[in-house]
Amino acid sequence: MEYIFYGDESGTTGSDPCYSIGLLGVPADKLVSFNAYVQKLKKNRGIVGELKWSKIKNSAGQTNICVDILCMVLKTSCCFHSIVVEKSIYKNWYIDREKAFYQTYTYLLKNMAKQFSHGLNVYIDQKTDKYSRQGEVVGIIANNMLTKIGVASNVRAVEMQDSKEHFGLQVIDILTGSVNSGYMKFLNKDLELSKSKELAFVKMSAVLGWDKLHYDTYPNKHFNIWHFPMDNRARPATKQIKPNFNIDLALKTDFSL
Repeated sequence: MEYIFYGDESGTTGSDPCYSIGLLGVPADKLVSFNAYVQKLKKNRGIVGELKWSKIKNSAGQTNICVDILCMVLKTSCCFHSIVVEKSIYKNWYIDREKAFYQTYTYLLKNMAKQFSHGLNVYIDQKTDKYSRQGEVVGIIANNMLTKIGVASNVRAVEMQDSKEHFGLQVIDILTGSVNSGYMKFLNKDLELSKSKELAFVKMSAVLGWDKLHYDTYPNKHFNIWHFPMDNRARPATKQIKPNFNIDLALKTDFSL
């Protein structure tokens, strides 16, 4: 089965203690139905405009669409792969942040490419880089790494696209943002985010069969969270995913004063 992959990152700017990169795989022959379904979810939950983690603030609909998206990925042939990097123990981050970021992007692509027989076409969200062809460079580096380990699969292209034009980029924004923010809460026990995000953490964790949204997973082709670097592995723990779709949705009353 051939997939189209969408990539996004969270936490790379500012003083966040960690950053995450996520890739969402959508079967190429399901892309039309995927787009229609996400558009329907947005309409049902009252989401206007671009769907972004930064816009998840203070409404039941915003919490519920985060849960909807997670359930959609777990129930379908879509897949999610992510890498969560704790900055304080990733030495390269303090030498050259942009280079370090793309290095971890390449590691994630390499790890994914080993699992798929077809070449990877990857769309990533637009970002400001010193070098405008960084996406292309990521693909070249990933392919060189794959060749060294004798993997036939390859990264065909890594292209920057406008997230307003791709529902896949909006969905991966939500998933990557939630995973990164969940780990930020582990690193900073006093951190409190918006009401919608806090409630989304509870419900998304429950969908995964977890008590918190801050674990990594055993190698998983369908839904994978990889804590990086090695010193960060299984911190606080590695968990299996045990999907539970019988989760009560958020209500307007949850947001009443």
